[in-house]
Amino acid sequence: MFEQVQHKRIYEEVVDMIIRQIRSGSLAVGQKLPPERVLADEMRVSRTSLREALRALESMGYIYSVTGGGNYVNSITLEHVLSPLSTMVAQDKKLATDIIEVRQHLEVHMAGLAAKNATKQQIAQMYGAILNMQSEVEAGGSGIEGDNQFHLEIARASQNKAFAIIVELLAELLAESRKATLGIPGQPLKSIQDHMVIFKAIQAGDEKRAAKEMTDHLKKAYQNIVDTDRRQPHTELG
Repeated sequence: MFEQVQHKRIYEEVVDMIIRQIRSGSLAVGQKLPPERVLADEMRVSRTSLREALRALESMGYIYSVTGGGNYVNSITLEHVLSPLSTMVAQDKKLATDIIEVRQHLEVHMAGLAAKNATKQQIAQMYGAILNMQSEVEAGGSGIEGDNQFHLEIARASQNKAFAIIVELLAELLAESRKATLGIPGQPLKSIQDHMVIFKAIQAGDEKRAAKEMTDHLKKAYQNIVDTDRRQPHTELG
């Protein structure tokens, strides 16, 4: 079933090979992988490289291990796909700015639609999200939960189900791009102010102003990440 590994990064090749077997259906959901010794011999890799690959596959959600019972193929969910992506965003500032560019296309339009379509209850929920963010910050936190809630309420208030679904499905991934800016000293308070300005535009039913304020907010977030990355020392990887 498996082939001999040829390249230098052995564990990565093992990971790719097993993922291909899962995607092709050669390894079915719930199927137990061969014992480590057998698998390592068949692939002609060391047990150390194999174990490193299995740990990576488990963290990605492709397999799960049972203590004393071996490794099994997991059923893949959206959470398994997004979780490693979220880790990538936390580690890669360029990816964080790329996500903000995507948010600029989505959330600016959402804000305008929310100003046009939000119900009184949804307006109240947006304001509640800002209050939650403020409480988090006053307690010494970053305000990320209230921040996430605010943007989700805007998506819902747009009355476009697709927007709401996208934001809910990508919640963890989008949250990482927000964490990248909220981690900057003093930024949580500034973000609360930005959110209040966006909220007031939506509350007033001013579509153009809501879109503009969201645009300005995301431009600041983008620039904050760029500026922070420039101030940090970089190391070249050989």
